Parts: sequence; structure tokens; C-alpha cells
Amino acid sequence: MKRISTLAAVIVFAVVLLTPAVADAAPNGPGASGWKLGNYNPSGMAVSMAQVAPVAGGLATFNFTNQPNTALLLNTQGNSPFLGNDVGKTISATFTISGAVGAFTAYPDQCYPNGLPPNVRLFFETSYSAGGFAYSDYWWADDAWVMLANGTFTISAKVNPTTANWSDWGGETSAANAARFTSAASNVTGIGLSFGGYCHYESGVGTTDGTGALALNSFSVS
Repeated sequence: MKRISTLAAVIVFAVVLLTPAVADAAPNGPGASGWKLGNYNPSGMAVSMAQVAPVAGGLATFNFTNQPNTALLLNTQGNSPFLGNDVGKTISATFTISGAVGAFTAYPDQCYPNGLPPNVRLFFETSYSAGGFAYSDYWWADDAWVMLANGTFTISAKVNPTTANWSDWGGETSAANAARFTSAASNVTGIGLSFGGYCHYESGVGTTDGTGALALNSFSVS
């Protein structure tokens, strides 16, 4: 469900995914929001993370760019109440998108519907499995999403394989892989929003003219 397909992942696995494909910026400083924005680097094979600014009355904000590279808005702080054992809890996020004049675009996706904007959805991950990368370390909400557009939205999903639909990096569902889903959900190390198309939920998005911003108003796991 990331930018590259499952087939491509197999091809590049030995080159790219033996080590984490995420690079963190400097730790939190004064005025930091505690939330990090993940943007694809020019190669499209790795995501660089950097702190975003806090927003008045909310949690964090960032601007979209004119390239489809914005992939994640993530909280990974060790003391975050959102992390740890989230099994059976409900994840909810409310956010406002404003100022977007140009159309939202996503990195090319083989099942990206013509004329429809890309989307944003709930996402969580666990630490890398013993021995390195595993598909079941990453989970996207199939039903908790909205199309990107100006406005205020709330999305929520239950962290339970029998009451909510989630998909892992390889497209396997939580219902068909309940044990692996529950294992990941019992040790959440990163959580937030993911941006992408309709096959690849983290393919990256932008706007045609680089306008638009997203403000995360609230986020809860309860």
C-alpha cells in the first residue's frame, strides 16, 4: 500500500528495505508540535521525516507542495498517549484543509480513478520485525478516509480486526491476518495520517500549484 507495488517491493527489497526507509530530522525543539511530516525524497524510495509547526487551537500544521511527495503526518514520541497497546481502542482525527486552489494530485497509481482527488486516511505502524522489514508492521484503514479537499473532516476507526477493515503493506486484510494485526496494534510505535491514491495509500500527494495547508485539530486514541 505504499508508493511502490508489491512486485516492485520484492525487486528492491534487498537494496532498500534491509534498513528502515525513514530518516528522522532533529529531535523536538521549542515550539515543536510533536508531529512529523514524511515526504518522499527525489528517488521515491525513502521518506524523510521533519517536525511540523504547532497550530493555534490544535496540534500541528503543514503546507502541501506542488509535487506529490507528502506521504505521512506521524506521531512517534515515546511518551505519546497514542502509542503502545491500542488493541480495541478507537482512533479519531479531525483536521481542516484550507487554501487549496490547484487540484490535489497523487503519485501515479495503476488503479487511480480518473477525475477523483487523492485521499487521506488513518495509519499506524509498529517497530521493524526481527530481521528487518515485514508487511504486517504497517496498517492502513480501508474505511476511515476522505478525499482531499478544502473543508473540515473527522475520520475514525476501531483497532480491531473483526469490527474494522485495515490493510497491511502488501494489501492483506486485518480480518484475514488477525494475529499479525493484533501483534502490531499491541505495540504501536507510530500513528497518524497517510496520503495517497486508491491502490497505494501512501503514494504521496500535493497540489498542482503548491497551495493548500492541513491543520490537525485533534487526534485521539481511546
